[in-house]
Amino acid sequence: MTEAALLELPATPPRGYPPLAQEPEFDPRRHLALERPGRIITLQELGYGDEEIATCPSDFGITTPFRVLSDEGAEALLEVCRNLAPYATSSGRIPRKVRGAVYQSTFLRDLCLSPEVTHWLAEISGMGLLPHSIPHHLGHINYNPLDLSQNVDKWHVDTLRIDYVLFVTDPQAIAGGEFEYFMGTKHEVAQLRDSGQPLPAERIMTPTLPGPGYAVLQQGNMVVHRAKGLKAPGERITMVNGYVPSDAEFPDYNRFDQIYHADPAHVAASEYARHIAWMGRERLQGFIKQGVYSEDRAALAERLEKVAQYLAQAATDIRKAGEKQLEHFGDG
Repeated sequence: MTEAALLELPATPPRGYPPLAQEPEFDPRRHLALERPGRIITLQELGYGDEEIATCPSDFGITTPFRVLSDEGAEALLEVCRNLAPYATSSGRIPRKVRGAVYQSTFLRDLCLSPEVTHWLAEISGMGLLPHSIPHHLGHINYNPLDLSQNVDKWHVDTLRIDYVLFVTDPQAIAGGEFEYFMGTKHEVAQLRDSGQPLPAERIMTPTLPGPGYAVLQQGNMVVHRAKGLKAPGERITMVNGYVPSDAEFPDYNRFDQIYHADPAHVAASEYARHIAWMGRERLQGFIKQGVYSEDRAALAERLEKVAQYLAQAATDIRKAGEKQLEHFGDG
């Protein structure tokens, strides 16, 4: 195991991300109210087999709702998200979203990088975690569509491994807008979609979130989930924050072919290349720190070749950006 060091945000933000003129200052003592979830649903319970679970950093699937923010913290985050709303864009999957806001808001940045939250989520998930090394996976904000016929987000799995979905607004104060997940595997959902069948209603789970500042934590690339649209005019805002396993040797998972559809071209490739360079560095640094002395030349060479192959594959993926279609499972 190679414990990676946190990758800080770039010192200079990319163009097109102006800082907020005024915002609260994040204070973990006032703004956090961390609680444990009542239950964790495992990947095995979702229907995944041992072989596929072995490719994941943990058998952790998704939690029941738990509290992250205090009342004051939720109010502060709501203020920040409302100030960021004018910068919302759309994609083929999400009608109104803001990504990259950690470049614009110091409150959001400090919340998303909070070591207190990171350590808490690591305990819950049963794996070492670090805030995501791709800044656009930090503090992703979803806003309700202005068209009531649209869902907030379609059925999908995430382009990263670990994230939480936190309600910024009060889910009890609106009609609709529920977060839902499927009690099954992504392979089942793909088969149902391909055969033109709807998801069985009895296997669609709708967690009850008591109020703003509550979240669910999930292994997002394994849990099929969506956010429904509103049934009546109202305000619905959620914030999603991403994490990576702190073990740099664990197989990397980031769907750059999908990220490229969501983020500006001048940012997506640069952030991904920086993430890859960081992972490569951490893996090599782990090798250096081990101080290995061995006559096994083949093993030493293989260790270096694995890093070289990782870098080369990422370079190929960057060159092919935009060739693949945006993936999701539709509105169900």
